[in-house]
Amino acid sequence: MSNLSIEICNYINKEWIAKWKGSIRSFADEHDVDEKTVRQIIDIKNTPYKIGLYTLENMCTARGLTLESFFKLIKR
Repeated sequence: MSNLSIEICNYINKEWIAKWKGSIRSFADEHDVDEKTVRQIIDIKNTPYKIGLYTLENMCTARGLTLESFFKLIKR
């Protein structure tokens, strides 16, 4: 798995999911992704997951971010 995918998932897990006040399901609903996807991002250390560009774009859009601004956040 690419380091970029791991970096993306780690950032989303640490900065977005861990700070979410609701359930995993509510996070998934609010970010326009499947709940299974959120669980895969959380479990990135145990199970390889390569996040798709479409999924990342949906999550960024839900947070009012562009892909460009997201990649600046992770310094890539």
